[in-house]
Amino acid sequence: MKLYIIILALVGICSTSLLAQDQAQFNNYVANQGLLNPAYNGTRDVISGLLIARSQWIGIDGAPNTQAINVHGPIEDTNLGLGISLTNDMVGFTNNLDFMASASYKLKLDRYKFISFGLQVGVSSNIYDGTKAITDSYLDPVFMGKESKIGFNFGFGTYLYADNYFVGFSVPRFFTQNFDEDEGSFKNTIDYKNLYSYLYGGYIFDWGDVKVKPTALFRFVYGAPLEFDVSANVLLAKRLWVGLSYRTTSDAIFLSEFIINRKFTVRYSFDYSLTSLNRYAKYGSHEIGLQFDFTFNKRAGMRSIRYF
Repeated sequence: MKLYIIILALVGICSTSLLAQDQAQFNNYVANQGLLNPAYNGTRDVISGLLIARSQWIGIDGAPNTQAINVHGPIEDTNLGLGISLTNDMVGFTNNLDFMASASYKLKLDRYKFISFGLQVGVSSNIYDGTKAITDSYLDPVFMGKESKIGFNFGFGTYLYADNYFVGFSVPRFFTQNFDEDEGSFKNTIDYKNLYSYLYGGYIFDWGDVKVKPTALFRFVYGAPLEFDVSANVLLAKRLWVGLSYRTTSDAIFLSEFIINRKFTVRYSFDYSLTSLNRYAKYGSHEIGLQFDFTFNKRAGMRSIRYF
């Protein structure tokens, strides 16, 4: 009986994403800005890449499972940057795959302050296997078969940053797959009521012998309550970041990051629901990522230290 209730809960989540394609959620959004905001791609002074895997609500069948890769870098002697990203997001009986290519243009406001504008274009592949759903709505066309759609997508963003702070705004995806009841199929359309937009930022300051990095991210979608994350991280021994975060969907999050050297950084986070969902997702959610930075110049790694 419990399994049936859980599956019904997942169907409710997935049914919502059928009407408005929910976008992948990550705890380390500061480290994953290349996935969140095309304007970030190319703002680091080296070729930078990220591999990330997230397993959400461990213990529930069909819970969200996400993998992503992002590689980006500047074009030498120009203000341009390029990047590519691939995100695979599986939730219940849906599988969403996004491949995006981005370009950014950076302007220097003063010696230490820059603003970047970015645009990304690509394709989104959406697979719905309604036969896996358990629902009390018989003959509902949404759940009568399997359907696959590939459609064009694009997004934009802007990013302001200096040595010790950053602010970003983005709309990563404009197109969503909406179900057309008249034709009995999904259509790739721009629905302004289903656009996800993000506003985020952070600041780094010294507190005694350690560095502190408070950050926040706000997620907006028409007709839904405002969602946001707030977090604070502390840098210990110049190599280990540890921190805590809270998400307004009632999630408590532990964050960690270990700087192996100038080329490699590994990250791990754990989040746990503070709602009754934790009765079923007893093992919480886990997210692990690997970042690499390199250059074709003789000096490997970052030319200047960046904490975001």
